Amino acid sequence: MESLAEPLRVEAPSADLAHALMQRLHAFPTELDEESGQVRISLVGDPDRAVVDVLNSVDSWLVENGLDAVRVHLDERVYTLTPPRPA
Repeated sequence: MESLAEPLRVEAPSADLAHALMQRLHAFPTELDEESGQVRISLVGDPDRAVVDVLNSVDSWLVENGLDAVRVHLDERVYTLTPPRPA
């Protein structure tokens, strides 16, 4: 499987939440950087599809855990992801 050189990283507020995110992202290789609290997700397969799949999972994780926002690192940029608004 092809993977991007730079993993997508999510700043988890706690180790428990990091592990919950890693379980949700079981389709992707993940690892937890204990020092920074970041979950690193290797984007495998089609890169565009992988980013969409990971971000959709992060959205669900935000909602499920009642989080207001999380910082996501991708391609040397940092984004603040907030939960989707109910339709």
